[in-house]
Amino acid sequence: MVPVKIQVLPEDLINKIAAGEVVERPASVVKELVENSLDAGATQIIVEIQEAGKKLIRVSDNGCGMSEAEIEISLERHSTSKIASVDDLFNIQTLGFRGEALPSIASVSKMKIERNPSGSGVTVEAKNLFYNTPARKKFLKADSTEVGHIGEIVSKYALAYPQTAFRLISDGKPLINSPGTGKLIDAILAVYGTDLSRGLVEVNNEFAAGKVYGFISRPTVTRIDKNYETFFVNRRYIKNFLLNRALEEAYRTLIPSNRYPVAVLFIEIDPRQVDVNVHPAKREVKFLKTNEVMEAVRSAVRKSLEVGDMGKGREAGLVESNKRWGIEQPVDQLPMTSFQTSNPTFTQYNNYPEAEIEVTAIQPLIPLYQLKLTYIVATDGEELALIDQHAAHERILYDQLTQGARVNGQGAQTLLVPETIDLVTSEAEILKDNLEYLNSLGFDLELFGSNSYILRAVPAVSSKSPAKQLILDIIAELGETGKSVQLEVKQENLRKLVACHSAIKAGDKLTAQEMNQLIRDLYTTQNPLTCPHGRPTMIRLTEAELLKRFGR
Repeated sequence: MVPVKIQVLPEDLINKIAAGEVVERPASVVKELVENSLDAGATQIIVEIQEAGKKLIRVSDNGCGMSEAEIEISLERHSTSKIASVDDLFNIQTLGFRGEALPSIASVSKMKIERNPSGSGVTVEAKNLFYNTPARKKFLKADSTEVGHIGEIVSKYALAYPQTAFRLISDGKPLINSPGTGKLIDAILAVYGTDLSRGLVEVNNEFAAGKVYGFISRPTVTRIDKNYETFFVNRRYIKNFLLNRALEEAYRTLIPSNRYPVAVLFIEIDPRQVDVNVHPAKREVKFLKTNEVMEAVRSAVRKSLEVGDMGKGREAGLVESNKRWGIEQPVDQLPMTSFQTSNPTFTQYNNYPEAEIEVTAIQPLIPLYQLKLTYIVATDGEELALIDQHAAHERILYDQLTQGARVNGQGAQTLLVPETIDLVTSEAEILKDNLEYLNSLGFDLELFGSNSYILRAVPAVSSKSPAKQLILDIIAELGETGKSVQLEVKQENLRKLVACHSAIKAGDKLTAQEMNQLIRDLYTTQNPLTCPHGRPTMIRLTEAELLKRFGR
């Protein structure tokens, strides 16, 4: 490499480099413009996009507005009305303060700023995003994905500022419409829908440095991922895994370990005790006293959940709390503790007629009992087998789904009462992308409003699963999986998802007949020894292994 002399970069190139930090995708533009509108005191904000924001992003507000001279200055780098001295950096009370947003957006789009004739309010347009940086444009995802990201931004600020009315319009279609009543629960209702809102309880608790308030879900309302755990620090939407941990610790023993609560929590704290200047896009913050804030979140959530009298022991408190929330959980499924004693009892199945328990090609293993309501202990007379009931059933259902999609309604179970599923914008876009595949498996989903669907049928194999929760979990996992370019891979992933969520779970009690049928069905599959995810369905203990263990 030939050495070159150090030189000062041209202003245009400097702006494009800065834009690389601030403007990652269309949603980044929406975020910066919405934050400016909120800092201007807007009570009405309209976000309009075309072609997922690539063709047009227009944000209009009724805030304090700008003079013509201020508009010109705003396009200069590091021009801001939010801070004036170094001391202000440690007392940030606004959303934007770096002074890079407008010049960065202007450097990668064709931008126009118009002030309302009355002087109140401003409209900012960004057209043809990344028209002059095609390398960045090619990294954008599908339109549905980009719309989902924009919807996520608008939704979060609609929650953070319930006194502000938000509208999001995509290619002329309204996606979000929050009322701006000032009541947080009304904003939650506009973003998440009626069903989820009904399952929330209020949080309101003070601590030494501030206050924690908002809403959290009852233990009966959970999600498969953390996407519904939302935190705001001084009205700024942030991501902080320590806050997630504090929230989840408050739910320990109340919900399954593989499920997550729903939360819209606000932390009000002295701005001098939080650093919001640690990330170019202001997504992360640092607390001066992290442990104090974490404990404040834990305490506030626990208080609202009212776990019960912990002096009675964890199990007693759990049973009491579960009864309060309407959860039916048998005592024998409660977590074991170091001080707990147990006399295990096994449900034995050796009192059937001889012909019924004969080992055959159809019935290669005979169940003896169900261990821990999770494993089937079986034998063929020569060896012992320990079968994971969930993994085995998952393999069975996956093969049934693989054998063919629904034909003339076959393989589908119509719901007695159709269910309405309210989604946030990002979820609705994921469902729209995968609707054809889901319907091919036996679901019957129909668009009902902007971000709502009517569910009329589910695959027959899923008839015993909570239909609405199944769809929500599938959408969440599809969001994690991403958009596959291969149809075959997409269909395979969907079959795995449906099979997993529809299969018998650990903790489900089975009768002798059900265990017999499970074994028979397992041995009709192409790969009876593994589940669709590659985990073993059974472990066999041979006579040779027994001889070795007993030293014979």
